[in-house]
This record gives sequence, structure tokens and C-alpha cells, in this order.
Amino acid sequence: MAEAARGSQDSKKSLDMVQLRELLGELVQRKQADTLMEVVFGVLLNAEKVIEDQAIEIQHLRKQLFGRRSEKLSPDQLSLFAQMLASVVAERPAADAPSDPAAPATAPKKKRKKPVRRPLTPTQSHEILVPEDERACPECGEPRCTLGHARSLVIEYTPPKIDVIEYRREKIVCRACEGEISLAPAPAERVIDGALPGPQLLAALTINKTVDGLPLNRTQKIFARSGLDIPLQTLNRWEGYSHQLLSPVIALVRLAVLSSDTINLDDTGLRVRDPALQGTTRRGHLWVFVGRKYDPTGDLSKTQEFVFYLYAPTWHAKYPEEFLSGCTAVLQGDAYRGYERIADPNLGDAVPKLLAGCCMHARRPFVQALEARDPSAIFFVERFQSIYRVEAEARTRALTAPQRLELRQERSLPILGELQARAHELSALPLAKPMQQGVTYLLNQWDKLLVPFSIDGRLDIDNGSAERRLRPVASGRKAWMFAGSTAGAERFADQLSLVSTADAAGVSPGSYIADILPRIQAWPHRKLDELLPYAWGAAGEQPAQ
Repeated sequence: MAEAARGSQDSKKSLDMVQLRELLGELVQRKQADTLMEVVFGVLLNAEKVIEDQAIEIQHLRKQLFGRRSEKLSPDQLSLFAQMLASVVAERPAADAPSDPAAPATAPKKKRKKPVRRPLTPTQSHEILVPEDERACPECGEPRCTLGHARSLVIEYTPPKIDVIEYRREKIVCRACEGEISLAPAPAERVIDGALPGPQLLAALTINKTVDGLPLNRTQKIFARSGLDIPLQTLNRWEGYSHQLLSPVIALVRLAVLSSDTINLDDTGLRVRDPALQGTTRRGHLWVFVGRKYDPTGDLSKTQEFVFYLYAPTWHAKYPEEFLSGCTAVLQGDAYRGYERIADPNLGDAVPKLLAGCCMHARRPFVQALEARDPSAIFFVERFQSIYRVEAEARTRALTAPQRLELRQERSLPILGELQARAHELSALPLAKPMQQGVTYLLNQWDKLLVPFSIDGRLDIDNGSAERRLRPVASGRKAWMFAGSTAGAERFADQLSLVSTADAAGVSPGSYIADILPRIQAWPHRKLDELLPYAWGAAGEQPAQ
């Protein structure tokens, strides 16, 4: 009976209340007090752990709903956590204490910087004169001369203005013989033959949706307030034609990503209306691929970044796998299992051979554990902060990729070794849910996390570049909520690819799109790469035609 009780204790999670009551009643009848106490104590411990895990999960969900999303911890925050948990750490067994006794318990306080007003360049200038009755000197009556001006700035807002421009093209003919009639050339601003929209308006439709999260029906209302009432179907048709014109450049962005040296990838959900579901929506996915082409000298400041978004109806790995077919870049992402097949060298030569991990994902559970006041997390959060300080130093010093790899091996690899050793120590102990997730993730992803520190200095230590490119989607879908169709989702992904690449190139997406739209039809096909954002910006934002 004792063996059965112990076996039932090991599988107590699967016991329901009826089975537990029967077991306890049987133990009472047999007067096996020791076994009874053991079973009850085991059930209570399990219930306590479940309640603790649920409390931590509720706290995390509340933070996701109402708190800030940033995972950055200031030195003041870390110091406050350390002070709150100091007494708890002192009462914990030695196994729960940090393995490095010299590790600082608190971080130095960082001085708060005073806000500094950015310099403003006046766009208009108005001179205010002294009134005539005050221009004479009150002492002698002579007119006073100008000494100078007291300057002040006022920031004003002018609502969006829509201009309806009329082009009057001259027609000439010979009065003597009434021969051939000549007509002045059509305006260069004409993008769609026989249609009204100019390039600035078409660019605004794309920017409003991809950057500002405004669906076309809200853009229609904005235009109406400015005095121009355009049917929604017309705006949708204009946007579709603009996308069709830009599609050759978008295809070049896709090729640039696939030919990159490294690719960061991530995904997010995207609701799409499905007519088969009677007006409801289904969940699709938007994959982002951030490709980087590095300068041969290793100068990271000359890196070119290209961004491409791929819409997929499901979260299946076959979609990024098909997209990356024939690509040999180094991949970097999170712990999604589908990446293992994409980067499997056994599939052939034309596949990515390496998959790098993400320190940001490895750090995240420990931050959550620290917010849940688990003292075991302090060690990990402090070590990860030290690693990111090394990265900040490399950026400040403008190190090349080989130099950054050397700095990482010298300063960061020993810290990673401490993290691995501590994770192995804690893996044998019962831990709260966030700590357990963090330790498991760190150990399972260890080989991938080492890649940027031991093999390739070109790679970032996390997948933040891809996650940041998903922010416009996450913020925008709160406004437009869902895509109107699968074709609409694919069009949105294409437009966002061009806008994000222009942003990465440091050029204004609106100015860039408005400039290339009227010229792309007549542009030589073999020179289309001159219209890519990097070439467009390098040519002074006006490539020669």
C-alpha cells in the first residue's frame, strides 16, 4: 500500500478529487498515518506551486495588457529589486545564492539627464515693428533707429492641404496652311493615364496604411475634411495600381534579402477576412526577413539592410522554407522548431548552414522572474546586462566585425560561461515557472546562442532587428484590425517591405515613393536597381534618368 501511495504521489497532478478522496479514505481505514501525511503534504506542495505559477502568469498577463512592453531595466530598477529581495536571499539555502560572491548586489545609480530642446529651423519669419507713436525718443523727440531684434519661436500646425492642380497644355497650329497641330507634353506628375491622383497622393495612401496604421476608410475621411470627397472604391483602385507600379522594385528588395550575408527572421499574427466564414476572420501570419549585406572590410557602419514581409495563411514552417529555398545566408531567430529544418545542412548545399540564437529571448524569462520577485533571477539579469554593456561599448567605439568578435570573446564569453554553469546548477532544483522556462531555454539553445560570440562577429547577439520591424504591424492592426482579403494582406506585406527598406536606408519613405512612381514605367529595366532605396539615397535622392 505504501508503494501505491508513493506512486500516486508521483502522479498527483493527474489525480482528480474523487480519486484523491478514495485514496485518503483507504489510508484512514488502514490507519497508515505516515503515508496519509505524505500524500496530503505532497498534494499541498503541488497546489502551492500551481498557485504560485498562476499568480506569476496573471501578473505577466496584466503587464502585457496594462504595463509597458519594454524589457529594459534601469540600474535604479535593478537596485530596487535587489533591496527588496535582499532579506529573502539571506534566508534562502546556499544553493540559491549567486555563484559569484563578488557580483554586485546593487547597480550604481544613473544620473537623470535634463531634457534638451532640439534646435528648430524657422520655416517662416514675421517682423513685428514698434508702433509709430513709440518710435520717437521720449527724451529728445528724435526718431529712434533699429538696434536689433528679440527673437522667439512659435510652433504652429497647418492641417493637410489638398491641391487640385489644372495643367493647361498649349496647342499650336499654323494659321496660313492649317497644318499639323502640336500639343505641349503631358505633365511629369501624371502617374496613371486618365486618372486624377498625383504621386504625392498615391504615396500618402501607402504611408498612411503601413506607417501610420490608417486604413483607407479613415484616409477617405481625412481627405473629406480637407475638401476632397473620393469614394472608397476609387481610393482602393488607386492604391492597387500604385502597388502594381512598385512591384518590380519590391521584387528587387526580395532578391536583395535572399542574397544577403545574414538574415534575421520572425513572425506575428495577422487577422484576415474570409468570405467562407460568413463575415468573420481567420488568423494568418506575417513573416519578416531582415537581410544584411556587409562591407568586405568589416565596417559595420556600411551595412545595407533590406526588409521583406511574407504573408502566409498558417504558421507552418514550409512558407519560410520555400521563401529561403536556395539561400545560403546565416539565419538568426528565436527557438521556433521549424527553423531547425530550414537550417538543416543535410538537405543539400543551397540551404542556410547556420542558425544563430537570440539573447533577448534567453533573457526575457529571467526578467519576468525578477518582476515576480524571484531572487534567483538577479544573477542572470545582471550577467545579461553586462553582456549588453559590451555591445554598447562596441557600438560606441565603432568596431569592425572582427574587432567586435574579439571583444566578445575576451569580455562576453566568460560571462556566458557563468550563465551556463549557474543554469546547470539550478536545473536540478524545483523552480518557479519563469525561472524554469529561462533555465531550460538557455541550456537548450546554448549552441545557437554562442554563434555571434564565437563564430561570426557580424551578427547581433539578439533578433531585435526583426522584432523591431514587426512593431508597425503590431501597432497598426489595433487600428485596422484585419486585412480585407488574402490579396489585401499580400499587398500590405509588399508595401511594408518597400517602406521598411527605405526607412532602413535612412531616406524618407514618402518622398522616395512619390519620386519613383511617375518614372518607374519608363525606367530601363536593366537599371531598376538604381531605384532601390540605398541607390536612390546615395544619388542625392534624385537618381539620374
